[in-house]
Amino acid sequence: MRGDKKKILVFSESEELSARTDALLCERGFSVRLVSGLSEAEACSAETDAAVLFMPKPEEKFVRLAARMSVQSSAGIIAVVRAEYAPRAEESLDGLGVVLLTLPLNAKLFVQALDVAVKMSERLRAVNGERAKLESVIGDLKLIDRAKCTLVRYLNMTESDAHKFIEKQSMNRHLPKREIALEILKTYES
Repeated sequence: MRGDKKKILVFSESEELSARTDALLCERGFSVRLVSGLSEAEACSAETDAAVLFMPKPEEKFVRLAARMSVQSSAGIIAVVRAEYAPRAEESLDGLGVVLLTLPLNAKLFVQALDVAVKMSERLRAVNGERAKLESVIGDLKLIDRAKCTLVRYLNMTESDAHKFIEKQSMNRHLPKREIALEILKTYES
């Protein structure tokens, strides 16, 4: 990972359950943040590698929290419910990428599930980083294309000539094509 402790967010409205979970995870090297409020859990989710949501039964407020955390963070999420509510929870959480565990928990399996959730978080962060790079490249290509169209429109260049012009300016001035495109757009579209 990053060399530091794995950051785990534990949401539970039960102080006793939070304390037991904290003790179990701290002795296994996790850095645990205990929260009992829905808004606090949502606010802290971006800073964690994994989140454990103890939901005695899959009430709408808990499902909404899991859904928001799933969309707004790259934390691996584990929802823990009572066994009798598992089918309903599974249906409610379907498609959110949330791992569902049932009470009573086996400590070894719980820690293994947390390790998997942390690995999911690492993978999501890597994918999101690649997506951001690709979005930047696509944005640059769109900008350069707009600049080429501007040169075609205002200077009656062919598309090929406009492309060569931008490339030559980029090389001669040691600037990225994006910067040349911005200058062209500023000059002709202002």
